Amino acid sequence: MSRRSMLALAALLSATAAAAPGPNVIIIYSDDMGIGDVGCYGATDIRTPHLDALAANGVRFTNYYSAAPVCSPSRAALLTGRYPLRAGVPTNVSSQPGAAGMPAEQITFAELARSRGYATALTGKWHLGFSDDTRPNAQGFDEFFGHHAGCIDFYSHMFYWQNPPHHDLYRNREEIHEEGQYMTDLIAREAIRFIRSQATPTSGERKPFLLYVAFNAPHYPMQAPERFRRMYADLPAERAIYAAMVTAMDDAIGRILQTLDDTNLADDTFVFFACDNGATTELRANGKGGSNGPHRGHKFSLFEGGIHLPAIVRWPKVVPRGQTRDQLVCAIDVWPTLAEIMGAEVPADHRIDGMSLIPVLKDPNAPGHDALFWKQGEQEATRQGRWKLVMNGLDTGENDQRTKLTGEDAIFLADLQTDPAERRNLRREHPELVRELQQRHEQWQSDLGLASKPRGLDEKTR
Repeated sequence: MSRRSMLALAALLSATAAAAPGPNVIIIYSDDMGIGDVGCYGATDIRTPHLDALAANGVRFTNYYSAAPVCSPSRAALLTGRYPLRAGVPTNVSSQPGAAGMPAEQITFAELARSRGYATALTGKWHLGFSDDTRPNAQGFDEFFGHHAGCIDFYSHMFYWQNPPHHDLYRNREEIHEEGQYMTDLIAREAIRFIRSQATPTSGERKPFLLYVAFNAPHYPMQAPERFRRMYADLPAERAIYAAMVTAMDDAIGRILQTLDDTNLADDTFVFFACDNGATTELRANGKGGSNGPHRGHKFSLFEGGIHLPAIVRWPKVVPRGQTRDQLVCAIDVWPTLAEIMGAEVPADHRIDGMSLIPVLKDPNAPGHDALFWKQGEQEATRQGRWKLVMNGLDTGENDQRTKLTGEDAIFLADLQTDPAERRNLRREHPELVRELQQRHEQWQSDLGLASKPRGLDEKTR
């Protein structure tokens, strides 16, 4: 960690050391899963009883966004409370051993939690670096069980998608072998072990804990235990294996939540569930299978299907039961939310882009974000209220079809209130609004320290 990060953490610790400890925290993240794949969001052919119960006992967001349509930048934003560009992760990082990832000077929510006396653990997928200073144990996690790569085979735990292939299952910094064990079950097993170890510590006083459960499901390779595959024998093959993977993950989430009940920790545990990006159409994921609901686009795209995702919060002592929130919120909001519930005072010189969700969770009328911004390669997007502007957008189709929009649709304005599928381009009807959203995006880039090229409308628009 850099000297600046160490000083920022020291400031966090000194400013909040006298405060009472906050609740336990569990962050659950799924991988490449669409908003149309969860029962409480409208899925009728995939069984997710535990996620549905989580929503029934908490708050479900209807306008939650990832900060990126691909894995690494979305995770960097979640962990740091910063837009991916500010977090130093503009796109996916390498999965190869020794490769650097998210810069060490970033302050993760695990480091935030440790500054407040929390025990911290990650079980599952990291995908933010494989070098000594960017691995999970160097980024605030006392314990790590999982893999560094963007994906692994669920049974051999090998990473096959770049040469040279390599085995990638670790406990902390030590490579371990559990071939033949389904990765989703291993992630749940280790999460449960950690919860139980914190509920009944062998020595000393019990500390609050932060547990990040990062499932690699339903990301490819498309593999699931037979007991779940049999449940979907009547579905088309591509949807059936995907559904089995989602239900296997839901079952694992149920076991983790049951452990909170068994250890009498549920009432004082903040649970957050979300996804990193929308479902994919990559050929190695069968070209289809997941559902992004009514939305246009998939993973890799800044249209809604790539970034508009399910998100649920349960915290029985504070959060109401069975409610929804329509405010505009984002993965960058998790870090400041945890800072508030842990009683951490963020140093003034440490810029956070998100906002705490606590006011929104308590009050359905509290404001969300006025606007959110994205940049993924050449794609750029801004959402402000009901309006969404996508520039140089990427259309995605079955079997990994990706088409960059050009011509008239290179600047695409949609009214999400009347057109959530982003089918009608309204740029000609609202040229002044297009200019306003472009200017806001340029100002956002300038704030991030990025040069931006003015993009006025063409002469036809004028």
